[in-house]
Amino acid sequence: MSTVQLARHEGSELIECHVLGMAEMGYSGISEQWLKRRAGDLHWRLIARATGQRDAVFTCSEGAPLYAAFCATSLQLVRPHLPHLGGEMTLAADLYRVGHGRLASLIRVTAGGDIVGRMILVSTFVGRSEPRINRSVVRRSPRALAMPPEAPLTVRRVDEMASAATRDIRNNHFKISGMSHTQMVLPCPATDFNAARLLYFPSYSALADRGLFQAGETHTGMIASRNVVYLSNVEPGEWMEINFKKLPSGYEVFLNGQDCRPLALMRVRFDRGNDSSITA
Repeated sequence: MSTVQLARHEGSELIECHVLGMAEMGYSGISEQWLKRRAGDLHWRLIARATGQRDAVFTCSEGAPLYAAFCATSLQLVRPHLPHLGGEMTLAADLYRVGHGRLASLIRVTAGGDIVGRMILVSTFVGRSEPRINRSVVRRSPRALAMPPEAPLTVRRVDEMASAATRDIRNNHFKISGMSHTQMVLPCPATDFNAARLLYFPSYSALADRGLFQAGETHTGMIASRNVVYLSNVEPGEWMEINFKKLPSGYEVFLNGQDCRPLALMRVRFDRGNDSSITA
């Protein structure tokens, strides 16, 4: 894999170009984990640039660490078959505001000049009210505020749907009837947590997939879309419970902590053109 130096084009856009190697490709096409990690990095760099910072390291007015934690992410791949080993991929990102204290990035994904899909990431700044306790994460204001342009309708819709789902879950209006309980999954600090000692946002998807696979759901088709609403974080050593129900072309998944604390809600859809599964 080779990465072209991050480019800054006219306007607010940041662009990355990659040659796709084993690190970027997965079992069924582009690696969703790699793509989300790159998208998250672009999102944080955009925020840093918008606040006049060189590095994506944020603090509140008192100097305490802050983190641009994701409220929601939406991945849509309209041509998941285009990326291939040795091919080129470009990620082009723009930053927007979507509401009080929330910022969003729209990242366009192309391969060889053709559109592959896009990602939308919505974040808010958070900090811990108790040192090293992830359950104590609360919203806080950064030392410097970013004022990018107002988000387009596509981005606002992701934020609005995530906010509505969060309200339903917080108010106990979300029903998990029809979902099957699977075995518990234990996140590993060495692989699933980030440098802030928080469960990394791509890990929610990876742990959900692991739980489904362990429950006997062996679908391995190319990912077409995954929409995630993030509700809470976990402590190292805390088990996660995976609940899911099948959809016509994917799954709806609800993640809970070991005390039934809502952690995330996601809907995943696979590409019908490459429907495959592991058989014994």
